[in-house]
Amino acid sequence: MGKVSDEQIICEAVRLVDEGMAVTLLVKGRSMLPFILGGVESAVLTRPGDVRPGDVVLARVDGRRYVLHRVVEVSPDKVVLMGDGNYRGQETCRPEDVLARTDEIVAANGKHRRLDTPKAQRRARLWRRLLPVRRLLLAIYNRTIFRNIPIQ
Repeated sequence: MGKVSDEQIICEAVRLVDEGMAVTLLVKGRSMLPFILGGVESAVLTRPGDVRPGDVVLARVDGRRYVLHRVVEVSPDKVVLMGDGNYRGQETCRPEDVLARTDEIVAANGKHRRLDTPKAQRRARLWRRLLPVRRLLLAIYNRTIFRNIPIQ
């Protein structure tokens, strides 16, 4: 049996989401720290619906790369995205390149955590306002908390 690429897995997940199913995928990378732990937690993907600032979405950027990032801004012709674990740089895509949304994270222990609760949304807004010092906060987080988390 041949190896299945990440692109093939994401394409199949998006196809299932388009059919109305919820799909759970292990998150890779560190771009959504501290809210989503790549290699440890999974995102439950659903249809994107009306995308708003603050939503966490799976999108195709640059026409080839997939990211799970938070929506910063929405206009009729573009969506601006930025990972919570990024302290600079934003990405843009067309609204039709937003492929799925996640309102729920599954931790390694199987517990589910909602991203669309008022408390979670307040935390995300606060984190956004801390952008000028995010680099320092992420460095502290990576050297203390994240260091002790086993990653698959």
